[in-house]
Amino acid sequence: MTKSIFRNILVVMGLFFAVPALAAVFNFSPTSVNVEAGKDFALQISLNPQATVSYTAKIELNYPAGTLEVKSFSFGDDWMMLKQPGYDAIDNTNGVLIKTAGYPGGISSSASFGTVYFHAKKTGNAVISATANSLVLDSLSKNVLSSTPNSVSVAVKEAVQAPVTSGEPGTASKPASTTPSQETPTEENVNQEAVLSNRQASLLSSTANILTLGTNNPGIGAIVVVIIIAIFFAVYLFGRKSCNRKS
Repeated sequence: MTKSIFRNILVVMGLFFAVPALAAVFNFSPTSVNVEAGKDFALQISLNPQATVSYTAKIELNYPAGTLEVKSFSFGDDWMMLKQPGYDAIDNTNGVLIKTAGYPGGISSSASFGTVYFHAKKTGNAVISATANSLVLDSLSKNVLSSTPNSVSVAVKEAVQAPVTSGEPGTASKPASTTPSQETPTEENVNQEAVLSNRQASLLSSTANILTLGTNNPGIGAIVVVIIIAIFFAVYLFGRKSCNRKS
């Protein structure tokens, strides 16, 4: 009787002081996100097998499809993706992400499982959480996932518009130039300059025509002028001599 009581006491003490076996857990980073509408952000997922050796891992996430959407997912190093139906999906209509992969030789220390890239569609609050369908399998294909990770809270705020002072939207105004500005010639100015140039050319042509006596040859014009002057003086001298004779 005494031995039986003593044995029961030892069993109870053993159960009381027994250390519970550690099991695998998923971890999220960051667990709180502040992002502007229209921007993207990344969510890191790591797996800590703790006292176990894990060979296969599956994560299933739920998120509000009206506020967030998954752009892409990338696995961590050495993970081999499983693409069988039910083990790989990105459903932005229902807000579900499923990713599964195996680790050759097993994983015995904390490592990155993958990264999810989200896009914030509109303002509001959202929660990203892992479902009970997530699992971590050991060498005997036993699920050793102790619990799902804490959820991620996301606050999506309105995008900040940059102040616009002048110019095109989104561009800052430039300081005024200190160099003299050059006026761009307009069609009216060009036409006026052409008319003035034609008038100047016509005047020069008329002057040259007069000076060359209509020959448009300066040499011939000069000779003709000399001949006319010589004839004028000859007539003048002849007339003077005639007057002297009469007197």
